[in-house]
Amino acid sequence: MAACTRHAELIDEKTPPHALPGDRPVWPRDRAVDVLHMKVDVRLDVPNRSVSGTVTHTIAPLNDATAAVEFDAIGMRIEEVTVAKKSAPFSYDGRTLRVELAGAFKKAQEIPVAIRYQATPRIGLYFIAPDEGYPGKPVQVWSQCQDEDTRYWIPCFDHPSEKQTTEMIATVPGSWFALSNGRLLQEKKNRDGTKTFHWHQDRPHSTYVITLAAGEFSRIDASRDGLTIDYFVEPDRVASGELTFKNTPRMIALFEEISGVAYPWSKYSQIVVRDFVFGGMENTSATTMTESILIDRKAAKDYTSDPLISHELAHMWYGDLLTCRDWSHGWLNESFATYLEMLWDERFLGVDEYRRGAIENTELYIGERYRRPIVTNVFHEPIDLFDRHLYEKGSVVLHTLRGVLGDGLFFRSLKRYTRDNQERSVITQDLVNAIAAETGRNLEWFFDQWVYRIGHPVFKVSWTWDEDAKLAVVSVKQTQATEDGTPAAFRVPLTIDFRRGRAKAQAFRVEVTEREHTFVFPLAAKPDLCRFDPYNWVLKELEFEKSLGELRLQLRDDDDIFGRQMAARDLGKKGGPDAIVALEQAVMTDRHWSVQAAAAKALGVTRTAHARDALLRCLAVRHPKARRGVVAALGEFRGDESVFAALAPIARKDASYFVESEANRSIGKLRLPGSMDVLKANIGRPSYREVVRQGCIDGIVELRDETGLEVLLDAAQYGRAAQPRQTAVNALGRLGQFFPERKKLLGEAVGEFTNDPDFRVRIAAANALKTLRADAQVETLERMAARELDGRAVRIARENAAAIRKGGETNGELKALREEFEKLRDENGRLREKVDRLDARTSGKA
Repeated sequence: MAACTRHAELIDEKTPPHALPGDRPVWPRDRAVDVLHMKVDVRLDVPNRSVSGTVTHTIAPLNDATAAVEFDAIGMRIEEVTVAKKSAPFSYDGRTLRVELAGAFKKAQEIPVAIRYQATPRIGLYFIAPDEGYPGKPVQVWSQCQDEDTRYWIPCFDHPSEKQTTEMIATVPGSWFALSNGRLLQEKKNRDGTKTFHWHQDRPHSTYVITLAAGEFSRIDASRDGLTIDYFVEPDRVASGELTFKNTPRMIALFEEISGVAYPWSKYSQIVVRDFVFGGMENTSATTMTESILIDRKAAKDYTSDPLISHELAHMWYGDLLTCRDWSHGWLNESFATYLEMLWDERFLGVDEYRRGAIENTELYIGERYRRPIVTNVFHEPIDLFDRHLYEKGSVVLHTLRGVLGDGLFFRSLKRYTRDNQERSVITQDLVNAIAAETGRNLEWFFDQWVYRIGHPVFKVSWTWDEDAKLAVVSVKQTQATEDGTPAAFRVPLTIDFRRGRAKAQAFRVEVTEREHTFVFPLAAKPDLCRFDPYNWVLKELEFEKSLGELRLQLRDDDDIFGRQMAARDLGKKGGPDAIVALEQAVMTDRHWSVQAAAAKALGVTRTAHARDALLRCLAVRHPKARRGVVAALGEFRGDESVFAALAPIARKDASYFVESEANRSIGKLRLPGSMDVLKANIGRPSYREVVRQGCIDGIVELRDETGLEVLLDAAQYGRAAQPRQTAVNALGRLGQFFPERKKLLGEAVGEFTNDPDFRVRIAAANALKTLRADAQVETLERMAARELDGRAVRIARENAAAIRKGGETNGELKALREEFEKLRDENGRLREKVDRLDARTSGKA
């Protein structure tokens, strides 16, 4: 994908490796049988949070004389097992159910194995109900089986490589609706007041995408062209549901076109549930979504849920129809879905939004706290792999692959890969083979460096002009560190082009293969602009030294938003009156909001009075995302009363929730006497996803006022607005680190949150303890890691306990380092202002 550059920040410890102590290679599982069909017949006992019933697996041995079959089943009571309708001996250790086949069954012979059981699952199937903290919460039951949590509520072969057709027969309270995979065969009212729903999924799919979601919902029908498309929301959220999901039919049409395969399932449903533990889950034909996906009219002005909606829909092809054979190749699910988000943006919003997505995903990947190959089988739990490499980096690698192949070959290859691997479990080599079969191109080298190895190229580029020889000389260096196994030199085909005036760019295709290269290009006259990888096809970091004049030209005239963003960034570094004029013009007139926001950020970096005045004028910019960037940049002018006066009314009311949130965050950064009063006044204001409240919490951290700790503790309590609670708990660590004398008491208070009912709050507590360097709480983290069932919480607890034990600078030393860093930054801003005034006086002389 795109390129980006790292911003200077204070790093207090080395980047940790992805693999933690004790992690080992995980290999694909053996299979004794092929599971052909799974029929689940269950009754929900909602008050007791339990499920009981019978699951019948139709299996076919892979070899003659197979003696037994094993199923994953955790924490259940196994009541009876039959094989071919006859009682069968079994053994069960609380995790694995071994069933003796005890018969002369032959290879491929179909055998029904029925298991009657009862379970009170801690994960896998979730029972949501009101409590003292949240009395208005509805009662719902929903499943979340990825990665391997189906085993907590259904005895099964719980691995992505196993595909089978399925049935779900669910008996639920009489006023409820129950959604599952496939077609609804029957809805029946029972004499005991309950209701039974019978669903049938007639194409094979993996165990982790089996679903059951039940509760009181209203249905929104959006069916098109014979395909059932519907959305299920709580009865009072119908208008939000219609607004949020309205683009789904168009997305389906686009993804059919891209994949070359018609939508592969019998329906497409999306159901919105409370307290969902992910953003969304691509259960076959029936995606489950978090309630925070539902937007209102104000949020829709500068926010859309289309990325999540398109991501989960894309999985209907890449994840459900084609499924990674094991989790080490999970990028074939997640990177593809993330890339199709970008393709939706390209079609619906235009190519600049596609390119912006590439830039953003690159930045998210580069910001990951470790480096690893995209494909690796070293992990503790599969969820450890679901990170910025699996989603964002992989999506940019696909973007880079598109640049290498060109649109024609890339999309032909994608269709070939999809068509040839339907209903299969796939590995990365299947994609490589499809590209070779379709195009004749052998790209083993591409996947070796981008998928199986660590890192990405970091380029340092410069260019000069030889007037006598009429040659442009471009120097290219790869400067990436190699200690972690990153290749010293990546093989990178890319374009270098030159522009003069308004003429069409003269482009040259080159291939970078060495650590250092010098390329020479004959041109008729000296160009005004040199571009390295225009349109940003290569995943990279880039430092390209240019003159002030070339940067101003690029910011004004480049048709690539990445080039304009980088020009804005570098103009901010150079500073000076001419740079400020160019940046202000870009904020007010550029045709894409991301460039406007980048220019605003660059003005903030300069930290001069002229830049401040320019930003204050730029508050008039219309696009809310650009205005958000302006408001954020104004937060860099610490102690400035005029900025405070401009931001305070915006923090209270703006057309955009997100601008309001950013204004509160910036007010905290100003660190003025009135900042806390504004933040306390605004922290209770409702907004979409509580973004205003979260902006206030961040502002309190930035303010660094010790009294803010009590505000944060209050916001973190169970029963307060749910979404900002994790922000508040995390903020206790971020603010508390500046008050080392309170480290012990804060550590104890934060440690209590590792027992919170909300796993996200528990994760936030683990991160806060690391930030506090609460060495007295290491055992709290280790206990958390031992008892947690959510793999994300396990990973964070293990990682942070190890980091605290490893040690490093004390809180006091870190505080001193940060204060010295900020002092130097402030002094740099004042020095720049003096230089600007001197330049202005000098330029005014004859």
